[in-house]
Amino acid sequence: MSWLGKILGGGIGLMFGGPVGAVLGMLAGHHALDSGRMTKGLISGLENKQTIYFVATFSMLGKLAKADGAVTQHEIDAIDRVMTDNLRLSPQARKFAIEVFNTAKESDEKFEGFALQFYQEFGRVEAVLSSVIDLLLLVAHADGRMDEPEERLILDAVRIFKLESRYQQLKSRFSGLPNDISRYYAILGAKPDDEMRDIKKKYRKLAMEFHPDRVQSKGVSPEFAAASEDKFKEIQHAFDLVEKDKAGR
Repeated sequence: MSWLGKILGGGIGLMFGGPVGAVLGMLAGHHALDSGRMTKGLISGLENKQTIYFVATFSMLGKLAKADGAVTQHEIDAIDRVMTDNLRLSPQARKFAIEVFNTAKESDEKFEGFALQFYQEFGRVEAVLSSVIDLLLLVAHADGRMDEPEERLILDAVRIFKLESRYQQLKSRFSGLPNDISRYYAILGAKPDDEMRDIKKKYRKLAMEFHPDRVQSKGVSPEFAAASEDKFKEIQHAFDLVEKDKAGR
């Protein structure tokens, strides 16, 4: 049985503690979620990681969507696209994600708490941390711009995740026009005047970091590993365009 099946089938409940456990506790009663009857020993470490990834991420997205005072239709549409296109969630997982999103959005738990609990589980895997910042930026830009309250929360996550040096690079995919070649250099963490050999090194490092098999091996659920595949393809596409640009100079 998958990690999601165990959550919905009962047994995980409040055993996680922290804000993730609080959200699961608030959802107990909507499903067969248990209040701690099953001990942690009956759940694998991998399933534990997958649950924290899923619940913490959708909780952060819920808090982010409400950051500017109200959840807009643009943001709802963006969340829907994330679930269907980026993550390719099953109907069961999609329904649960919406419940996590709505429950966390209205809860007293703080965005920073979810980010910290996520970091405590995945702090050694930069690609996993980056993938969450990517999703947060995607929703923040749903209406065509990122508002200041939204960026404040994202910067809190960036600080907790210790990704300050990567933030502009992560943000670059949402800035500039699609035909702006400098945007693709930025996605690779490079500049137009960098040597091609140095750009290749950066590309190879990123491609290895975001390879879907590598990401999933770190405890990310299959649903979220699908998002890393999109990132992996974006990195490849950026490198192809940069390579052509350098060859044409």
